Amino acid sequence: MKKAVSKMLCVVLVASTLLVGCGKNTDNKNANKTTGEVTTEKADENQEDKTEDSAVKTNLDTSKKIKMGILVSDATSAEALAFRNYYTGYIAKQYNVELIYSDELKDAAGEKSAIDTFITNNCKAVISFSSFDRLAQVAQCASAKVYYAIATGTLTETEYETYKTNEYYVGAIGPSLDVEYQTGYDMAKYYLDQGVKNFAIFGGALPYYTDMHIYRVAGMLTAMVESAGDGANYKGKTDKDSIVGQIYADGAIDTGAIGDVNLLGYVGGYDMDDAWFAKCGQMAQTTGLEVLLAVGNGSDFFGTAIEGTNVKIASVDAYASSFGDAMQAGMLDYLAGKFSASIGPIFIATYSAALGAPIRTEEGYAIALNQGYWVANSYDEFQEFYGVDSSLEAPAYTKDMLNTLLGTDYAFYSDFVSKYSFEEIIGMK
Repeated sequence: MKKAVSKMLCVVLVASTLLVGCGKNTDNKNANKTTGEVTTEKADENQEDKTEDSAVKTNLDTSKKIKMGILVSDATSAEALAFRNYYTGYIAKQYNVELIYSDELKDAAGEKSAIDTFITNNCKAVISFSSFDRLAQVAQCASAKVYYAIATGTLTETEYETYKTNEYYVGAIGPSLDVEYQTGYDMAKYYLDQGVKNFAIFGGALPYYTDMHIYRVAGMLTAMVESAGDGANYKGKTDKDSIVGQIYADGAIDTGAIGDVNLLGYVGGYDMDDAWFAKCGQMAQTTGLEVLLAVGNGSDFFGTAIEGTNVKIASVDAYASSFGDAMQAGMLDYLAGKFSASIGPIFIATYSAALGAPIRTEEGYAIALNQGYWVANSYDEFQEFYGVDSSLEAPAYTKDMLNTLLGTDYAFYSDFVSKYSFEEIIGMK
C-alpha cells in the first residue's frame, strides 16, 4: 500500500519538477486535463469590498471584481494544496477578485490552452505555478494585454533580460538557484557541525537536469568538502561553481569518501519500478549511515525504511500536517519548507497592476525577488511554524500586512519581501 502511495506521489512530483501548483476544487466539474479548461474560486457573492482602506490610501478603484487565472501543474501535493488553500480560503475572501484555476497541466500545450480559456473568460491577469514553457506563457499573456506573474519560482537571468521591460510581465518571487544551493548547504552543514560523517543523498529530479535539485545537491556536497578540509574534494572539485558544473556533466552523483566524510549512498530519479524501490530501501538501511539528505519527499520515500534504526532524514518539503506527523514519529528530523502565504506578495503585485498601479523597479523593470524556506529541526518548532502557516484566521501574511504593498513603491515592496523568515514575519504583525 505504501509503495503504491509513493508511486502516485512521485508521478505528481515528476510532472511538476520545477514548481508546484494548487489542488483541484472538488466542488466543480473538471474537464479533461489536456484541454486546459478551468474551475472557479470566488469570494462570497455578498462580500463587501474589503480593500476600501487600501483604496483610500492608493486612490485605486477596487469596486470592480478582477478576474485572475491561476495556472497549476500540481493539484495533489501537500505544498500545492496549502498554496491553493491560502488563495481560495483567505485571499479570495479578502480582496475583490475571482480566481479561476486551471486543471492540473501536463505540458506546454495545456498551458497555452488554459491561458486561452482565461483570456476568453476576461481574466485581467494570470499567476503561474506551472513551468513547462514560461517564455511562451509570458508572450501569450502580453500579446493579449493580460498581466502575468510567476509564483514560487524565477526566470533565468537571460529570460528576465528578455521580458523585464514588458509592461505586462509583473515579475516573479521565489527561491533563486542561489537560495536552493544555500538550502542544501545549510542542511548538510547542520549535521556536519554535529560531527556526522556518514551520509546518503536522494537527488530527486537531478537526473532529469532539474536545476533546483542540482543546486540543492551541490550545496550539500560543497558543505561536505569544506567540512572535511585538508585538500578534500568532490571528483577534484572544491567550490560551488565547479561542483555544480560536475553534476551537470554527470547527471548523477558518485559515492565515496570526501576527505573524512563518507557519502555512502545515492539514489536519483523516479523510476518507480521494483528495482528502484529496492535500491531506495537498501540505501536507507546502509550499515553506518547516519543522515539521509533528500531534495524532497524524504519521509515519504524513506520514513518506513529507517524505522528501528538511528538514521535521520532531512528534506525539503512543505508545512503540511503529514510532515509534522513524520517528525513526531521520528521519520523526519529536519525540514526546509516553503510557507503557503509566501505567494501573498506576488498576488498583490499582480492585483495592483490590474488596478492600474504596477509595482516596478526604479528603472521600470519587472519584479525579480528571492524568498527562501522556513527551517524546522524539531517537532515543537514545526508545530510553531505550522500553526501560523495553516491558519486562515491569521496567516503569515494577513490582509493588513498585504495592504501596505498595494500600489506601493518598489523599495518598500522589495524590503517587505526580503524579510521572509518566521521571526521577521511575526515581528511585522
